[in-house]
Amino acid sequence: MMRNLRRSLAALAVISIGSLAPAWADDGSVPMMDRDKPVQCARDTKGLVWRVQCRDDTKTCLYAANDELDSEGGRAKPLERARDCAFDPLDRPKLEAAGYKFVAARADAPWGWTRDERGRVFQVNFDLHKRIYFGAAYTPQKILESPFDSKRTSIDFGLFAYDFRTDRSRHRLKLVEGVVHLEPFSAEVTVAHYDVSHRFIDPLLRITTFFGEPSRHDLHLNLGMWSEVGGLELHRTPRGNAQLWKHAAAQITLDLWQSANLDSFLRLRTGLGLEGQHDEENGYHSALTATSALELDMVVDDAGFHNVRFELVHELPRYFVDLGETGKLAQRLKAKLQYEAIVLAINDQPLSLKIAAGGEKRDDIPGVPNKWAFVLDARLRFSLWAPPRARS
Repeated sequence: MMRNLRRSLAALAVISIGSLAPAWADDGSVPMMDRDKPVQCARDTKGLVWRVQCRDDTKTCLYAANDELDSEGGRAKPLERARDCAFDPLDRPKLEAAGYKFVAARADAPWGWTRDERGRVFQVNFDLHKRIYFGAAYTPQKILESPFDSKRTSIDFGLFAYDFRTDRSRHRLKLVEGVVHLEPFSAEVTVAHYDVSHRFIDPLLRITTFFGEPSRHDLHLNLGMWSEVGGLELHRTPRGNAQLWKHAAAQITLDLWQSANLDSFLRLRTGLGLEGQHDEENGYHSALTATSALELDMVVDDAGFHNVRFELVHELPRYFVDLGETGKLAQRLKAKLQYEAIVLAINDQPLSLKIAAGGEKRDDIPGVPNKWAFVLDARLRFSLWAPPRARS
């Protein structure tokens, strides 16, 4: 197919005056025009439009059809996601006399996109922090009933996830995010989440060392904020159904590490939340919950294909009334490590594989054994939107 395509391009390669002999890159590949450099357009003697980009440093002019090509090399339709180009005069004989070489190429594409040799555009960079997603998983049973006896499927969803940077801050917003386990049934959902990370310029402490060459070391206190409202957990246990409403929570964060653009971090967070719980043994009871957590969220590669997240959370609900065997103080521990990788895209919407392992231990729900239970799941997620990551 490559050979046929090159023959078709060669047959069409006629720009301005006379014919243009096709030339290819030295390694046999088809180069691509630089998205950040000017592109001009020219018509050949047949009236067909070509895109041309010349570089003075290499004395090379890249040219490509201003249309997508079909499988036979014929022009099919206008290029998608292509910049407008001005029809400036192109004096090819003068350029060739000056030592310029004309090389067949792929047309330019926006940041995060590329083209194949037929000019078809497709996305190759994705920001999974900006998306709408839903997924399905095969998940071993967690701690309800016996953690080793049954397996189940689950679905997860996020109706809106968006983060953005303003100066030295990164804001993260998530709306209606959750997971539903089908059999036996349980569910977790959060209506709204917002947090912000900030990078402070002035250090909290300036430490100077005098071992060898004197040097200064700055210690920054990069504080931020974390909040959630409208959390709900539904559980079915041998002793009845239980519901946990996490009305609202507010916490402060301390970033121990931040990436250059603040989209990856390692942080500590702690704070308080107000929650209410209902079960068939104790009825409804409210609690003030102290939470501490260690979180890692990291985008491994610049294209956004590989994402790692780790979370270790400790929650201590303190109830306003005594609950018998639980008393006034309960405990929830949760740890989870997940890796998500994009495997393909459908209409430029990424499909990702998420593998996660975690454990949970809690004594706040009647009928749930107070012991560690572990789970491993494999999940496919389909994301809508997911634009390219911002350029560094």
